[in-house]
Amino acid sequence: MTNKFIGILLFIFLFIPACLYITLNKENIDINEFREASGYDLVELSDGITAYKDIGNKSDKTIVLIHGATFGSLAYEDYLDVFVSNNYRVIIYDQYGRGYSDRLTGDISIELMERQLSELIEYCEIDNVILYGVSFGAAVAAKYAASNIDKIDFIGYQVPLINSADVPLLWLVKAPLYGNLLSRALLVPTAINRIRDYEDLMSSKLFTHFTEQFKVIGTEKFFTKFFLSNAMGNRLDDHNLIGSNNIPSYFAYSDEDIEINAKDVEIAIKNYNNPIVKKYPGGHFFSSGIEKKVAQEFINNIEI
Repeated sequence: MTNKFIGILLFIFLFIPACLYITLNKENIDINEFREASGYDLVELSDGITAYKDIGNKSDKTIVLIHGATFGSLAYEDYLDVFVSNNYRVIIYDQYGRGYSDRLTGDISIELMERQLSELIEYCEIDNVILYGVSFGAAVAAKYAASNIDKIDFIGYQVPLINSADVPLLWLVKAPLYGNLLSRALLVPTAINRIRDYEDLMSSKLFTHFTEQFKVIGTEKFFTKFFLSNAMGNRLDDHNLIGSNNIPSYFAYSDEDIEINAKDVEIAIKNYNNPIVKKYPGGHFFSSGIEKKVAQEFINNIEI
């Protein structure tokens, strides 16, 4: 093999991918710049800074809403408004790597997300809590509830991630040598494009926030680690434990969901004693455009 041929191979398989990786970089916003005028409070927890809102009377029962894998908590401000108008104290927050919270560079895991939630609940001085988790947020809720049974008054799950999500192109990120490039070129754009079908159902503020968060330095590396971690793992043991302790529970899901297997949700439901179950049409994002209705239905069932 001649030196010239080796040089050509290096050019094709190393130099060109490296140039593409640099060229495709869209991260140019510092997290502190992104947070400016957000309206969120900030607290430094053990792993990093968490952005959150704590709204309502502190003497009222508290609902903590936990967002999904890609959307931050801003997507659930309509829920917040409904919950507060029904005399609940409400906390929404951005999980690490999303929204206005820190982009972490260390190990990413379900334990990290549970720790963030636990520390925020402790910081806000909440003794007993109502949890409402959406998609991956439901996995975090289940993980926390299974470890803190005595602190849970009620738990709600919307399109809950039970075992794993159908993450498009995820296998590409595992490709040796080229995983980071493929993540930058395909995985992150796919995460953004999956929302475009719902753009007309959300405010321009929310859509802009969602897309701009991917320009925050460190977001891409976070998502790559996140999707390859145990965060998307099996939560059935948690649901078994929660159900066996008779925690009042609520499930809202769709059998048209192509990201969360409805059969997995129904298996989880069987672990509970008379849970409230609501089935909606419309797939994974069934609540888009009807957020207030979905939030009010949850409140109505808490108060039965």
